[in-house]
Amino acid sequence: MDVVNDIIAWKRDGKELDAERMDAFVGGVVGGSIAPYQASALLMAIVLRGLSEQETISLARAMVSSGKTLDLSLIRHPILDKHSSGGVGDKVTLVLAPLVASCGGVFGKMSGRGLGHTGGTLDKLESIAGFRVQLSQGDFIRQLERIGVAVVSQSERIVPADKILYALRDVTATVDERGLIAASIMAKKVASGTSAVALDIKVGSGAFMRTIDEARELGRLCMAIGASYGRAVKCIFTAMDSPLGRAVGNRLEVEEAWSVLNGSGPEDVRVVALELAGVLLSLSDLGLTEEEGRARAAAALDDGTAAALFERWCLLQGGRWRPGEFHRLATAEVTATRDGVVTAIDAFVVGRAAQLSGAGRQRADDAVDPAAGVVLSCAVGEAVRHGQVLATVFARDLARRQSGQTVLSGAFSIGDEAPARRPIVLGRL
Repeated sequence: MDVVNDIIAWKRDGKELDAERMDAFVGGVVGGSIAPYQASALLMAIVLRGLSEQETISLARAMVSSGKTLDLSLIRHPILDKHSSGGVGDKVTLVLAPLVASCGGVFGKMSGRGLGHTGGTLDKLESIAGFRVQLSQGDFIRQLERIGVAVVSQSERIVPADKILYALRDVTATVDERGLIAASIMAKKVASGTSAVALDIKVGSGAFMRTIDEARELGRLCMAIGASYGRAVKCIFTAMDSPLGRAVGNRLEVEEAWSVLNGSGPEDVRVVALELAGVLLSLSDLGLTEEEGRARAAAALDDGTAAALFERWCLLQGGRWRPGEFHRLATAEVTATRDGVVTAIDAFVVGRAAQLSGAGRQRADDAVDPAAGVVLSCAVGEAVRHGQVLATVFARDLARRQSGQTVLSGAFSIGDEAPARRPIVLGRL
């Protein structure tokens, strides 16, 4: 029996893949000696049998070894990073990156693009005219030394195994195994040279993790991988039954992030950004507790320090930032069908409507319209009247507006009594 078939059969039969087998699998996928159909067979066996903590660590290590690892030791401070497990309206990185830097931390991130109903930080940044998401390693390091913040696209040489394996997982219904997710997240964080990571794991209908127990297991696995590399990892769990903030769509979300950076904007976005800022600043070399970090970050939002650093960050990466100056597309509205109270806004449905408007992708190579998206006019718990506008779809053509409007109309539930208020931060590890 050849090596590949042995590895597949080994996992199929419920046995644990040791580091040697995991290295052979990942190396064969990257090197081309393992065919896509064979890799897919093993991925399905992994989904059916699950990965143990040690297997997850072995997979992450094999993935890190599949490519280049950045050395950021020239920067004599911890490199802080954040990862979100994906949500709707999640513009937190746009606030958090300059916020942490304005408080004295160094925030360096390699980010990705949106796929499906969730958005991507790079697409949002590229909605700012001229913003460059590709920097050389030297420019990345110099910018971190100069202003303490840089967010760039993932290098093709960083964890090449992840791109290959994710493409296979996406078309073989093998995305949702927590060990595979944890290895994918943490391999990229380790290889990109970060010192400490705050994980924002979303929980709810608009997230990949539907329950807090699933989220805790994912967080535990990520922390185990981080510990194996000596990286500090902390997790917070945040609600994603309803969208975060009011704007869903690339430039629309940048505008909303800007309002938060200026001390206003939606309270839920501010709460999540401050919670993560407190975590990251406590992991820096500033000698701050989480409470002290949150207090310093709140002051930076309120006094304009964070907003000023956002402008400087945009300038250094080529962006021409002019708040409010972008093309507003034609709109279609969704209105209330009765008097009552908004009892739910389905995040997944809102994200799908934004995707159909042109703000998201069906496939990784699809183009996005930076001005398209959805803006909510209400929040859960608010009273509405019959005919009142609940949300607006921005789209470039009639077909997209109508598609988005039709889907979006199913996102709202209206009842007679306001639901119990659910906290935005659900827990932490």
